[in-house]
Amino acid sequence: MDCCIVIPAYRPSPALIGYAAELLAAQSGPVAVVDDGGGPTYNDIFDALADLPGCTVLRHLQNRGKGAAIKTAIRWYRNSGADLAGIITADCDGQHTVQDVLRLSAALAEAPDSLILGVRTFGPGTPPKSAAGNRTISKLLSVLYGIELEDTQTGLRALPNRLLPTLETLSGDRYEYELNMLLQANRMCVPFVTVPIETLYFDNNAGSHFRAVTDTLRIAALLGAGLAQYALSSAASAIVDVAFYGLLVKFVLDGLPFSTRLALAAAAARVISSIVNYTCNRKLPYVQNERIFPTLLRYYALWACQLAASISLVWVIHEWLGVDELWAKLIVDLGLAAASYQVQMRWVFRLDRSAGAAALQESPVER
Repeated sequence: MDCCIVIPAYRPSPALIGYAAELLAAQSGPVAVVDDGGGPTYNDIFDALADLPGCTVLRHLQNRGKGAAIKTAIRWYRNSGADLAGIITADCDGQHTVQDVLRLSAALAEAPDSLILGVRTFGPGTPPKSAAGNRTISKLLSVLYGIELEDTQTGLRALPNRLLPTLETLSGDRYEYELNMLLQANRMCVPFVTVPIETLYFDNNAGSHFRAVTDTLRIAALLGAGLAQYALSSAASAIVDVAFYGLLVKFVLDGLPFSTRLALAAAAARVISSIVNYTCNRKLPYVQNERIFPTLLRYYALWACQLAASISLVWVIHEWLGVDELWAKLIVDLGLAAASYQVQMRWVFRLDRSAGAAALQESPVER
């Protein structure tokens, strides 16, 4: 089944006309080009595109960004009632060949509930800033969200129909939207399917409208959101933990031997703080599995390991290095919190992608 090909276009070159004509000739699905407020200078190009049979031009009066353009096209597509497999987004600068677009269409036909990504190989001819930026974001997505992708910034994507209602209202109007799309698909357990595509750059990627400062800051803010929420959750539970620990170890249990006092205070404080922490962490962006029973079992298995490690390491640091027990606990728990982030993301709140795909198949298609 063919797809609707969506091309967000801000101040494109006349070559876009020929590119759209080739796409229309290669498949029977429509092409929707979004004029993202480039101004009157580009009216002739968009008028010529509108004259192509099967090509629809959607217009923004002012520049709103690539994400906003994709959402405008999704809204138009869903209202059109077209009986197609979904949408394929392609860039307007000719970086995505017609053959690669067709490869993604075929991949979507084989995996109709997956997010299909055209993945580039970053070789010697890749502009350094493009390669470095992509590698950095790929690494951060892996560390912060458990998403393993080599090419996170590809604009060639096949979006299944079942994902479109969510993507239509997804936050982000510029380049951060495509990153947010990956995060949302990951939360929904939508499988990622990667398809190798050609790596084409023209004039050192001079045609890109990526704004180095503002767009980078938007992407950085989005990437850091999950870590910031986890840090706030950890901080809240740590305050509860240390407050109760200090109260117990310094006052309530003061007459007991040090080892007994340390163990009892740590256990009691950790029980109370863990309730706060679990409740907060179920709302984190990387959470896929929100069911209470299985996640609670895994969470408290991790909690028990952390508790044992905290008690043991605090004892070692206090007894061997002479560090005050409160300072020792702060040092140890900071390290354990970093490890806990990875375990919670990759195990405690992780849902098998096959379960997510099954849930998608059972839900009705929204148009």
